[in-house]
Amino acid sequence: MKLADLLKNTGIECTEREKDTEITGVSYDSRSTKPGDLFVCIKGFETDGHKYVSSAIKAGAAAFIAQDELNNIDAPVIYTSDCRKALSAVSANFYGNPTKDINIYGVTGTNGKTTITYLIRSVLEASGKECGVLGTIAYSYGGKTFESVNTTPESLELQRMFSEMKREYSVDVCAMEVSSHSLALSRTDNIDFDYSVFTNLTPDHMDFHVDFEDYFTAKKKLFYQTGKSSVINTDDEYGKRLYGELKECGKNVKSCSIKENADYRAVILESSAKGTDAEIYADGKKIGNIKINTPGRFSVANALCAAAVTLESGVSWEAVKAGIEQIKGVAGRFETVENSKGIPVIVDYAHTPDALEKVIKTAREFTKGRIITVFGCGGDRDSTKRPLMGETAGLYSDYCVVTSDNPRTEDPEKIINDIIPGIEKTNVSYDVIEDRRRAIKKAIKEYRAEDTVIIAGKGHETYQIVGTVKQHFDDRETAMQIIEQEI
Repeated sequence: MKLADLLKNTGIECTEREKDTEITGVSYDSRSTKPGDLFVCIKGFETDGHKYVSSAIKAGAAAFIAQDELNNIDAPVIYTSDCRKALSAVSANFYGNPTKDINIYGVTGTNGKTTITYLIRSVLEASGKECGVLGTIAYSYGGKTFESVNTTPESLELQRMFSEMKREYSVDVCAMEVSSHSLALSRTDNIDFDYSVFTNLTPDHMDFHVDFEDYFTAKKKLFYQTGKSSVINTDDEYGKRLYGELKECGKNVKSCSIKENADYRAVILESSAKGTDAEIYADGKKIGNIKINTPGRFSVANALCAAAVTLESGVSWEAVKAGIEQIKGVAGRFETVENSKGIPVIVDYAHTPDALEKVIKTAREFTKGRIITVFGCGGDRDSTKRPLMGETAGLYSDYCVVTSDNPRTEDPEKIINDIIPGIEKTNVSYDVIEDRRRAIKKAIKEYRAEDTVIIAGKGHETYQIVGTVKQHFDDRETAMQIIEQEI
């Protein structure tokens, strides 16, 4: 591809002499740069691509896009004010703008994104379509599953995957989680979103965003980028605000609620540990009943969002009902650890105060005894939520074990010490056990008849990151081994 073609409609220009430079690939990491690549100098959190230009030259880069001046480069250098936006634009061009040929469902919000994308996929597959999924658990399409590195990958990887979906596997629909990081960092700028969902907004990622308003502003970008229809959970304060803003500017937007009248509404009929029965209404008229195979009001809210957005895209009610009812659950989302001793153990990815509150309250609905909660907080991440996590766990649990999550390069003891002031405000009985396996064992040994044990924070993850080392650790597997072999 000619450099001029790669820069088409990007707002970035090259000279007449440079326009015919042949480009055979795009890269932003010198370790993966190949001969003929256009190397984009991304400024990251830990390093700066401008520092690796010499390595990219050695690897055979044919041209560069940079923000800072590059000296003594015997190759075309194109300057821009924002290399991240440039990477998104040239990546889309290099892969032929594949999302123009794929129906993309984007889901954003603090909690519920993963579950809703899997529900959307199940509904679309029930309607006869093959649907890709990109998100926290994995990237999956064309019968293949790839490890998830970020909830939403970098723009180059996104465009490559969309291209593979369409051209190699004939997948023409995809449900993807859209993180606030990806929106703020322009990873999703050149994706043609057809449909979008807003779940909720609660404090998270305050180590990245300037303040909560900045967090909300990042999330909003998705809906102004959506071409056909957006679905908003208006039970959430920020969802209600977003719905009003979108309505005012003439966007096609629908409201969802389990509390009040809305374009789409769910009325809960019956709820138990095994699931929830609900009636679904559209524009005030009942369209049918549905069985959701996980308990709790948040499960109904997630299912309603998935139902609404797929109905908006033209899927029949019969396919919506079948798709939602056939999905038994999502890995690490209120997942029960099956065991021969009948001890109720629930593993959940809850790692924000709001998510933890919802999980514990849901368990409380069917627990006659105590709620025993094991939890921690991740290292090198938003530290402001740590005491809030402690307070939430203490307020709604009967006994807690505070432990290590993914400490990364932080001292696990320091992370736990940040949690303690919050939990001590509640006067709940608790223990601190830094080793996560020992903490889970302590919680399970505390179990008495009619109690429920909740292991929160890591959910589907099969690893623990200590320092810079990712070592095998699976909460579900660990709990099962302890119950079957040690209790």
